Amino acid sequence: HKPKQHKSTMDIDRPSVEERNQRYKPGSIKRVKLKNFLTYDDVEFFPGPRLNVVVGPNGTGKSTILCAICLGLGGQPPLLGRADDARLFIKHEKDQATIEIELAPHKSDGPIHILKRVIERDRGSENGNGKGASIYYVNGTKTPLKSIKELVTEKYHINIDNLCTFLPQDKVGNFSGFDKQALLLETEKSLSSSLYETHQQLIKLEKELQSSGNDVKATEEELKTLKKQNERLE
Repeated sequence: HKPKQHKSTMDIDRPSVEERNQRYKPGSIKRVKLKNFLTYDDVEFFPGPRLNVVVGPNGTGKSTILCAICLGLGGQPPLLGRADDARLFIKHEKDQATIEIELAPHKSDGPIHILKRVIERDRGSENGNGKGASIYYVNGTKTPLKSIKELVTEKYHINIDNLCTFLPQDKVGNFSGFDKQALLLETEKSLSSSLYETHQQLIKLEKELQSSGNDVKATEEELKTLKKQNERLE
């Protein structure tokens, strides 16, 4: 038998850019660009359309990428469990940090959304946890944070504040503390808002049904009492 020949890396059939773009699901992160963000001076990442694994020694900035994704999609520092002021993510001795995230569109020819967050050290009050320190953009146009959140959650169904969707390292303890009911609700939220809302409506209807049953029982008891009082009067 002839020995089996292995393909070299040069011989592997790689998808074209068009084929690669078609593999991204709507809302997938296609590009992350950071400038003066924690340990990074100026860097750009291009995640693949499927599973992405970030590997490196401690202190090389793996968690920093996750922090940037959270903040870049409109999340706030408390979600990360590390800081409560966005200005703390600006690189030391720099005046501002920039996060830019490009999301895969719903259709191959659909509009591409590039979200940008600029965090300025001199903006926002000293005691306001840096709430006013960020400026947001969508495709280069200044955009309110509320609109950013609506775009991310309603159009792309990315629930950055759901631990089933996004689990920061410092929040693992919170996630492991969920009981079965809480885990079910958080899973429903991450899968579909309508699924979660339907479940909540069922819970509400069940409570109303139980309450109505108690009301009927109370009415019957009251009727019995009135009948007895009426018999005495007769």
